[in-house]
Amino acid sequence: MDKLVEIEEDLQYITVASRRNPKEHALIRVILSTLADIEEINNITKGDLEVKKSNGRYAYALNLRKGGKSRKSPIDETTYKILSKISKDYTKRQRIFDYTQEEVDEIFAKYSPSSKKYGMKDVKKGVMRILEDNLLNIPVRDVFNMDFWELSDFLSEFHPMFSGMWDLEDDDVARDYFLMLGKRHGISDYSEISEISGESVERIEKLMKRKWFQSYLE
Repeated sequence: MDKLVEIEEDLQYITVASRRNPKEHALIRVILSTLADIEEINNITKGDLEVKKSNGRYAYALNLRKGGKSRKSPIDETTYKILSKISKDYTKRQRIFDYTQEEVDEIFAKYSPSSKKYGMKDVKKGVMRILEDNLLNIPVRDVFNMDFWELSDFLSEFHPMFSGMWDLEDDDVARDYFLMLGKRHGISDYSEISEISGESVERIEKLMKRKWFQSYLE
């Protein structure tokens, strides 16, 4: 299997599996979408969530701070909504997260596929490799130095989190994910797939049968 495809599937696996715990899911989404480090993560408050508007456009943003410096990073709509939901009863200055580096690594490992246990450093490297594949002679370290709107456009086009490819809202994306569980991880029982994905057995069965029927017609 192509290494890049394997990385994308593993990060999708982690994202989907973490949905059973909203706060840990939010943490994972923030790291995957912004490549934030532990200090930036622990400084995030409800007041750092923002909807930016310019010339009829809008985008979701997260203000990240550390060591007296700050940066404004785009985030996808789903991540914005989850962060807003888990912090709805917080004050604007109240920090949303409070984790050590070791605790974050343990969270990623907990939701990793059995074939490989990821830590925070591993997933950030994975995201950088995915983005690097779409760059034209631009060092990947320079990506997050782009102008906000330029970066937002780039991530919307090339980051799987922003395009919805690491979520299961779309039926085709969900079906491909269920099939991947069987092909790569030997998980084909609908109840097991449901436990990992958080999706109902009814939806899984419907999409899996639909895939079989379409293949039969072809």
